[in-house]
Amino acid sequence: MMKRRLIPALIICILAACLCTLSNPSQVRATWVWNSDLISKDPEQLLAFARNNRVNLIFLQINPKLSFGEYRAFIEKASLSGIRIHALDGDPSWARKENQHKIAELVAWVRAYNESASGLQKIKGIHLDMEPYNEPGWNTNQKQSMIDGWLSSMDYFTSLTKGLKDVEAGADLPFWLDEVPVSPAKNATPMNSWMLERLDYVTIMAYRDQALSRGGIVDVVKHELETASRLNKKVIVGIETNPVKPGYTTFYDKGMSYVKEQMQLTERTLAVYPSYRGIAIHDFEGWKQLASASISPLGQGQ
Repeated sequence: MMKRRLIPALIICILAACLCTLSNPSQVRATWVWNSDLISKDPEQLLAFARNNRVNLIFLQINPKLSFGEYRAFIEKASLSGIRIHALDGDPSWARKENQHKIAELVAWVRAYNESASGLQKIKGIHLDMEPYNEPGWNTNQKQSMIDGWLSSMDYFTSLTKGLKDVEAGADLPFWLDEVPVSPAKNATPMNSWMLERLDYVTIMAYRDQALSRGGIVDVVKHELETASRLNKKVIVGIETNPVKPGYTTFYDKGMSYVKEQMQLTERTLAVYPSYRGIAIHDFEGWKQLASASISPLGQGQ
């Protein structure tokens, strides 16, 4: 009789565990904030939006013109809301050796800031966004020299961040780097593997407006997730909400109901990969504009 009672109870426990796994509240929900003036001009609006949409990680661009005190006040409030802050910056020109000092300046700023900050005020990571392939020379005979510069700058970045305590090193990467070798040599390492080996995590910019279609979000990131899983690294999947071309690369005019549906499909499908950590929405401004026409935000469980 006791065994008969235990079996239904055991089944209920298993189902409850499965449901917890599916909802996975520890999963990353991130966004980029490129206008760092918001942390002093309207911090409450930014934080309220983040809380309402279950954001737990913000890539916040660093503006050295703002004081440490302004960053400390905002980051402490964010931490109390369960939101981590990673310092964000970068430019295609940073992939050139003569501009690597910009990377050093960013890392030095974070080091000096964290040394002056208390526990709740500390920056937890540095997020680099260079994207040198957006420069005209990428599609010319200059491409390999640009790749070499990108690799050199990323090596420089990761060498500098190794000296920072409890600060993750991450970067935005396009989904197609698995098709770009680091050199013309036969069997050269793909750039995605090279980057993943050196960084703590990456955000793959899977800028598509469908989760499961051929060439959709899941399709374009699965190889990166496989590689990252093999290397025991973390991947956040990025989606776009700004008005960019072509139209299939953004959720700009799709409506939040559709965005929620596609995000849920993405999260459920990619949860099988050990490297998958969650979704990042680019960016706060575009997302806020899209959400303003929506009845409800991306709240808990969505």
